Amino acid sequence: MPTPFSVRIATRDDASSIAEFNVFFAKANENRQLSLPVTAAGVRHVFDSFNNGLYVVAEREGEIVAVTMVTREWSDWNNGLFYCIQDIFVLAQDPGKEIHDALLNKVRALAKEHENVCGIRLYAHKDDSQSQEHYQKLNLKKTPYRIYDEVFSQ
Repeated sequence: MPTPFSVRIATRDDASSIAEFNVFFAKANENRQLSLPVTAAGVRHVFDSFNNGLYVVAEREGEIVAVTMVTREWSDWNNGLFYCIQDIFVLAQDPGKEIHDALLNKVRALAKEHENVCGIRLYAHKDDSQSQEHYQKLNLKKTPYRIYDEVFSQ
């Protein structure tokens, strides 16, 4: 039987662990090599202002085993904010997606606590069909939009 875990909003004390998590998962999921110092500064920046977003983590026996970053996006069409989940990374074995779903449900609950939040959005990698199918089972709808970006050199 797996050891119990808890889900909570991350604090500034979690910044180093979250940065290491991000570097690991960028390499594992997208084969991208992130700079730990740049990523650590980016994580700390999130904690500098509530408007920058927040992190939700799952921990087991005092160790972070999953993390997600949530940003806010204003929708004039809905006159409200979307809580945008920037993917959910789970380090521990999670065959039934229990840890994964607990993070999603925590973000959903946080969003519903605020009248000006009109919904949640979740970003998933285009090749992660298993997660996409799972999200649809959780009543998240696939949108017709694709995301395009331009990253300026640092």
